[in-house]
Amino acid sequence: MRRLIPTMMLVCTVFSQPAWPHAEHDKARFVAETGLDQGRCDNRLRPCRTIGYAVAQANKGDRVLVAAGSYRLQDYRDVFYLVSDLVPVLGGFNRIDLFQNQNPDKHLTFVAGVPAQFAQQLTERGFVPIRDQQHQTSDALKQQLAAVAALSQAKQQQDCIDGHAGVYACENLSLVSHMPLSAFSGNQSTANDIWGHVDLNTGTEYALIGLRRGVSVVSLADPANPVEVDYVPGQSTTWRDIKVYQFFDTGNNIWRAYAYVTADSVNEGMMIIDLGGLPNSVELVQKQLIHASAHNIYISNVDYGLNIALPGATPEVNISGANTQLGSLQGFSLANPESLAATYNTPVQNASDYSHDASSVLIQDDRKDSQCANAPQNGCLVLLDFNEGEFRLWQRGSQLDELSRTTYANATYVHSGWWSEDKNYILVHDELDERQHGLNTTVRLFDITDLQAPAPVATWTGPTAAVDHNGYVRGNRYYMSNYERGLTVLDISDPANPTQAGYFDTYPNGNGSSFSGAWGVYPFLPSGLILVSDINSGLYVIRDETLESPLGQVSFADAAIEVEEGQSASIEVSLSRSGTGEISVGYETLPGSAGSADFTPVSGTLTWQGDDSAPRTISLSILDDTQDSEPTESLFVRLFDPRNGTTLQHPNLIKVNIRGLPQVGSIRLGSEIIRVRENQTSASIAVQRLGGSETSISVDYELIGQTATIGEDMQAASGTLTWADGDSADKLIELLPIDDGQSEQPESLQLTLSSGDPSWLGSPNTASIQVLDDESNQAPQVDAGADFQVNTRAQVSLMASASDDLDEDLSIEWQQTAGPTVTLTDANSLSPNFTAPDSAASLTFSLTVADSFGANSMDTVVVSVVAPAQAPDPVNNNSGSGGGSQGPLWLALTGLLACARRRRWI
Repeated sequence: MRRLIPTMMLVCTVFSQPAWPHAEHDKARFVAETGLDQGRCDNRLRPCRTIGYAVAQANKGDRVLVAAGSYRLQDYRDVFYLVSDLVPVLGGFNRIDLFQNQNPDKHLTFVAGVPAQFAQQLTERGFVPIRDQQHQTSDALKQQLAAVAALSQAKQQQDCIDGHAGVYACENLSLVSHMPLSAFSGNQSTANDIWGHVDLNTGTEYALIGLRRGVSVVSLADPANPVEVDYVPGQSTTWRDIKVYQFFDTGNNIWRAYAYVTADSVNEGMMIIDLGGLPNSVELVQKQLIHASAHNIYISNVDYGLNIALPGATPEVNISGANTQLGSLQGFSLANPESLAATYNTPVQNASDYSHDASSVLIQDDRKDSQCANAPQNGCLVLLDFNEGEFRLWQRGSQLDELSRTTYANATYVHSGWWSEDKNYILVHDELDERQHGLNTTVRLFDITDLQAPAPVATWTGPTAAVDHNGYVRGNRYYMSNYERGLTVLDISDPANPTQAGYFDTYPNGNGSSFSGAWGVYPFLPSGLILVSDINSGLYVIRDETLESPLGQVSFADAAIEVEEGQSASIEVSLSRSGTGEISVGYETLPGSAGSADFTPVSGTLTWQGDDSAPRTISLSILDDTQDSEPTESLFVRLFDPRNGTTLQHPNLIKVNIRGLPQVGSIRLGSEIIRVRENQTSASIAVQRLGGSETSISVDYELIGQTATIGEDMQAASGTLTWADGDSADKLIELLPIDDGQSEQPESLQLTLSSGDPSWLGSPNTASIQVLDDESNQAPQVDAGADFQVNTRAQVSLMASASDDLDEDLSIEWQQTAGPTVTLTDANSLSPNFTAPDSAASLTFSLTVADSFGANSMDTVVVSVVAPAQAPDPVNNNSGSGGGSQGPLWLALTGLLACARRRRWI
């Protein structure tokens, strides 16, 4: 067996040091019953005293290491923190060796007040749970456990009535549906980021949710019954961030869209996911190594409801918190959406330039000229850079030019923020101020009318200690993920006096300052639905009922209209209100498949006075471009920036279709490159009809030999594919390879589509077929790692490596072949985890790695589990109740250890 990996990498350590950490995650926090609850608990020599206090100091990704002793849960809610995957709490450590080595059966770590339902989980984390009759019979605990059980069940259509929607506390927000973690592929334990996408080819809306082990794409065609369309696996991590870019492909007359996904604390690069196969599937284009890891991604110069470019602007990817450039902001071009190219770097000086998150605002008023330097005519793009100790404003010109730096009292971890639709204010989140300063939820608003000197204007303080995380503005409502309080919506119609408009508590276990509950929110779907991702329980689809206002609700009368070329379109805007006073709303056009040659862009403000509520009309001139062979084209008009208390109802976006020829669509191949194994029975390639399905349409196909020979390496393939009127389903061309039994290099053929009407052909209409030889294929190289030793009941990580000459995804499977059975987590990854058994043993694990040919290699690793060589540490009976000592009770615990080892709770 090869022994290429040092034993140090294989032992069950809880320490890791990423290059540029997000709030120093992956740190350890230390607890001992002789410690003191003060400071950050991150000094091995000065541990804290109670588990609850240490958890409150920890950041996402940290671990809390608990030394031998006796502890009590002070509140039944604490048990949910103890079993969290986001901040794991592990027992069985020792102050003497400075918490270096977990040995649960030597360094006995008792926890009293543990409900029986959680005893096994705590045992696996190195504790000796003590059953507590009071906690077992608590009505509050029973209700809490029932609520937790409900979080694992799918739910539909629960209206917010008298402050509750089923088990969820709420105000002015109702549940449309809940999709629990168990409904997603990949055996997920937590969720993270959320983003939305509307496919402009079909109008179907989707949710893209980040998960512990990948990304899921969920169809909202029936919002009450969301369905996972596809799943893209990735490395296991707490952090993912997702954005979408959509654009019109004039060559194929279709909308195309890609999702971009960053991951922190892994070596995954950026996932680029082609969404063009929806509603059936998505395709991972590549994991582009523009960085190994990054904390956040943001796309500037796009409309966030449609994810399309703003008029006259160039979308750009902005990366925060990468493992390069000290984690500072970096830009990348979307000119080739399947392979990003660098555009700018922040002027880096030191680690204080680390950027945690970013957003941007396109300034188009007088500030464009008076406060920006040489801004283009369409506006000055200002990047908002939230970088831990302050937020910075940058002008995005040829590179980045700093406009200002701003901090504030109690700035602890300046995390993220967004801008108001009048572009005069930003809202700022601090992820740690509640925890470290004892504050309730605190959101700060700054006036940026002077870009060079942002000024504080207001602070919103919530009713609980829950931490504010991420937020976005739509109209005059601010939608923010509020961790343990779920989704909170603020009314920011008066920026100097923000107020709560509603909330929906996705985490009924509590309202504390831990990192549980709602991670992300997406409020921009054209339907008005709100998407929420909850760390502990998955995806929520929420109906917004915060928009009622006596001063009025403004919306379009229709969601879509059709017009002829050369005519004017009259678009009606409706106002419903019971109050009086002056109100207004802005409007502007957004190009779609129709561009500047098809219509005259308009923008402006609609105003109502007194008690006037008559509809207003936006006039839109549709140009006659004399091109009679065009298909139907479209543009959009959106309402934004409602003033003086009025709100945006739905629809606040209208699609304007300019009639053209029937939408025949175009035919294209689903892939440009197909790899076929010589020894496989058959392979197929999808042929897609996109961009329309009116009338019938046919194309011919033919397989042409290149270095491969038809009849020797591949059977001949040719024929005609026909779609009937209204048919847009994919069709398949079957490829039949011939195994010639010879060892040879990869060979190629070309598959070509043709048609008597070239306009029916999209791109790509040719594909390269690569035939891979099985005789010359080499099995993967695999190393399961060196044998190593662990203590009983310790948390253990295996660490393997594998490579393949084809550079393809490999099939990975771990199996235990000897020793007492343990449960492997992530058994299909190179680094699975398990809890060591409670007695001395020898465990053998085999790792089998196979390539696409089925060729496989195997290696084994032996883990020796060692029981304590001497009596367990004595229990300290003199510590106060805050640390958990219960006096004489603990004198009997060591004698009960044999029973505890067998049952794990007493």
